[in-house]
Amino acid sequence: MTPPASRQELAQWLQQPFQSHANAFSDEQLNKLRERIEELVNYEAAVGLMGKSGAGKSSLCNALFGQDVAEVDDVAPCTVSASEYTLAYQNGKGISLIDLPGVGERQDKEAAYAKQYQEILPELDLVLWLIKADDRALSVDEQCYQRLILPYLIEHDIPLLFVVNQVDKIEPCREWDVSRSMPGPQQLTNISRKQFQVSQLFNVPLTQIFITSAVEGYGLQILIEQIIHRLPKEKKWSVTRETRAEYVTPAMQGESIGGLWDTIKEAAKTILRETWTTISYRVESWFSKLFGW
Repeated sequence: MTPPASRQELAQWLQQPFQSHANAFSDEQLNKLRERIEELVNYEAAVGLMGKSGAGKSSLCNALFGQDVAEVDDVAPCTVSASEYTLAYQNGKGISLIDLPGVGERQDKEAAYAKQYQEILPELDLVLWLIKADDRALSVDEQCYQRLILPYLIEHDIPLLFVVNQVDKIEPCREWDVSRSMPGPQQLTNISRKQFQVSQLFNVPLTQIFITSAVEGYGLQILIEQIIHRLPKEKKWSVTRETRAEYVTPAMQGESIGGLWDTIKEAAKTILRETWTTISYRVESWFSKLFGW
């Protein structure tokens, strides 16, 4: 069964098994649990976007979520500030995308950028670093990553994925198979070489590097699967909910709603205490039966 897409409907749906056993605990406990479920359903994943101008950040967001990003406000009230965008393909505010400055900018702004990263990065759930497939000059990216970003990623244990975008432009670009939206044989060889270059330059495993063409729809399902897989379990659903339907697999949906349910169970154990032990089997049976698990 597919859970409701609407956040309000999903919150009500997840409360059903607890309400059917409402006589087992107090109104105060039920209200606290209801508030926690609504809070979890309305969580917003915060994803930081890095990359030079022209790497395709906007086109990638549009391809994945079905709309152009719309600026909401500035995260930091300064001249060279990060910008916050909101994506809401289906249900209002759903994913907060932070466009971080610094890549390719002047070195005299480095101190200002470092201060912003110190403030912003701890709030992020994931960072995507976009690299244009046919961009050979990556030394600026590497310096920014090593000096400004990596220390905070390590300190706060924030996952980062590299996205080699616009692979349809990699030489020989005439090989691109338009009918199947796939690279040709020599393109695949050069794409692999590009992945290896990024791996060596940034000292990251190949499993952390993904290839896409936003305009051609290539590699997007694999990328969104990995984004969801690396997000905190309570934030997975917010991204799955806003992702374009053609890129959402049953496995992604199962992982997302399962993460949300696990978090709700943890809350139930804390709020209901000994009552949870009494009703847990019946509540989990309801959920498992609904999904055929």
